[in-house]
Order: sequence, then structure tokens, then C-alpha cells
Amino acid sequence: MNARVRSWSRRHTASGACRLMLATVLALLIQLAVPVGVPAADWAPPRTVFVPETGQTADGLFLDLWLEQRHLIGDPITAEFSPELGWRQGAGTGQVVQFYENVALIYLPDEAPEAQVQLLELGREALERALDASPPLALERAAERTVCGAGDCLGFAEAGHTVSGQFRAYWESGDGALLGEPMTEAFRAADGSLVQYFEAAALRLDGSGEVKPLPLGRQAATINGLDTEPLEPPADVPVYDELLFVPPPEPEPTIEEPNSPNAWNVWAVGSTGPGPQQGAWKEVVVSISAQAMWAYEGGELVISSYVSTGTAEVPETTTPIGYWSILTKYDIQDMEGTISDEYYFVEDVPDVMYFDNLGNALHGTYWHSNFGTPMSHGCVNLPLDVADWLYDWAPIGTAVSVIA
Repeated sequence: MNARVRSWSRRHTASGACRLMLATVLALLIQLAVPVGVPAADWAPPRTVFVPETGQTADGLFLDLWLEQRHLIGDPITAEFSPELGWRQGAGTGQVVQFYENVALIYLPDEAPEAQVQLLELGREALERALDASPPLALERAAERTVCGAGDCLGFAEAGHTVSGQFRAYWESGDGALLGEPMTEAFRAADGSLVQYFEAAALRLDGSGEVKPLPLGRQAATINGLDTEPLEPPADVPVYDELLFVPPPEPEPTIEEPNSPNAWNVWAVGSTGPGPQQGAWKEVVVSISAQAMWAYEGGELVISSYVSTGTAEVPETTTPIGYWSILTKYDIQDMEGTISDEYYFVEDVPDVMYFDNLGNALHGTYWHSNFGTPMSHGCVNLPLDVADWLYDWAPIGTAVSVIA
């Protein structure tokens, strides 16, 4: 086998070139050994993601809840830590705490599976601090026990408070179990907005008419002296993108007999595919609908793989259909550009093979393994081992056909 020596010290930068899906990408990740043609049944979403907005990670059961309730919870602002390490004393063995912008989560391994992740009572604590610090009269009155009168209120006898109006609608929308019971009535804050405290959070209704949580997680983290400095992106954790949690499509079922005239219509990885489109001796064929690629030499299939083409959310993120050829090649390249006013920079993209003058390329992809699903800003994302083989096999001038 002929080995190619990469010139890692010789780096190219493509300004506005390959349009990739991730606007902020981690530094070079550990290369993933992705088998060619991973079936959808073997796909699994990541269990840890890096959230670039706050520079922290979400993991495991905390990640599951965050994906469901990000609007309430906010983004992570601390790393996970054991409450035995000084934040709170008397915690049980194996408990884990993590602060988010609006709440704090705790993992309780001794609870039933459905109750192992709970919210700390930051709302109750924030209310107690406010009442101890010369509170305004409106808050003092809101903290007094009351019962439901006429109207649409919902009463909580044990807590001695009610929810009504838009706060009730928010509580009943599915977030009530996380918020806990109300600790006050709704009251008018100094800025004119309506505020109401709950056991685990506090809600605010301003002039926009939208109920939003207050950032009690950030407040409590500051009071407790917790480290909220952003982390360096971990080398083995993907940057959060909702497409990471979209499973690849199941392969199309084979309908035709293998030797029938229409057998090539069964465009699945491992089949002969659609065949060469330009009649070249060497040709790479990419199918947008199948999210797959086949390479042919002398009309014979030599390799096939699932790929990820452009998301086509806007014209700039669409992989162009047509007959092309490899124009330039770079064994490694930094890529940067702007899509819809969003800047991106991708370091050390391997095995780059541009096939048009618009900045679209075939290249290796280390930041996701979700091949079989559109993920890019227009390029054709390849598994690392496939890209490495194709780079050696395909010289400049090799035909590239992109079909529907």
C-alpha cells in the first residue's frame, strides 16, 4: 500500500470556500473510525455535547432534559460537580449538580429512574433572600398566603398560593412539574413587569406578552462562588447541533432483482448504485436523495458510502446538482466563510477535493458521524476513512456527478 505523508505544517485557508454545517467547530477531534454504510439501526445520538453559547457541556440525563426543556432551563453555565465538594454539605453519595442559566439540576441515583433528575429549589432560595433584604411592599403582599377567588386561578393549598392567567398557561404547558408549586402570587416588579416565584424558578411577564424564566441559575452560581468560565472545547465531544439527533434514513428496500435492467435504481450503499453518469474512466457519483456516494473505475464500482450533503435551508447551503470534476485538492485545509451573516471557521479539514468554483468540495469530516443525513453547508461530507482512500484514488480532473 502506498502511504501518503501529510504536510501538516503546510496549511491552506479557504476564505468563503466550503460551506459547512457547523458555524463553530471544535479543534481537531479524535478521528472516528466510521464504517462505510452504517445502517440506521446502528445509529445512536451523542450522549454529551458542547454548548458554544456558554462554553460548557451537557451530558447524559441532564442532556436529555435540556433537549426537552431548553427554553425553561437555559444553557449550562458550570461543569458538573459533586455537591460533596463544598457547595452543599450532607449530599448523598453519587449525586451530581450542574447549574444552568435559569435553574440548577441535581442527579439523585437512589431515586426511581423517572425521578433521578430534579431541580434544586432556587426559586425558594431567591425569594428568601429577597424577603430578607428590605423587599418592596408588592413582594411582601405577594408572599402572603391566599386562596383562589373568582376567575381562572389554580390553587395550591399546601403552598398557600395560586397561579392564573399566562403564568397558569405556562405552568400547565408541561413545565409545571419542573417549576414546582408557587411561592408567591404574581406581583408588579419595579420595571413594570409581572413576576412570580416558584419552588425551582421564577417567571417574568413583560410588555411583549411572553412568559420567560428569570436567570436564577446565574444568580445562585455567582452567590455560591461557582466557576462559570467557558471551557476549552473538549477534543472528543461534538458541538451541539439539532441535526446530531436526527437519525439517518433507512436504506431503500430492494425491489428489483439484482440482474434486472432497472436494478441500478436501487440506490443503496453496497449496491451498484446509479452507475457512471459522464462515462469517464474514473467517476464519483453523489445522490442527494440517497445521501450516498459511489466511485467507479472503468464502469466498475470500487467503493460506496453514506455521505452528508447540504441542508438546502437556503440556496447557499445546497449541494449543486450537475456534472463537475475535481479542480483542486488539498490534503489539509482551514476553512472559513459567512453564510446568512453567520461566520464559521473550521480547522484542519482533511482530504479536500473541490469540484466546482463555488467552494463545494468532497472532504473528510471529523465533527459528526451522522452520515446518511444532510448536515453540510453545501459540501459533501465523507467519513474519514472513505475520504482518505478517495483522495489517493481520484486525481485532479476526476469526474464528479451530483444527481437528485
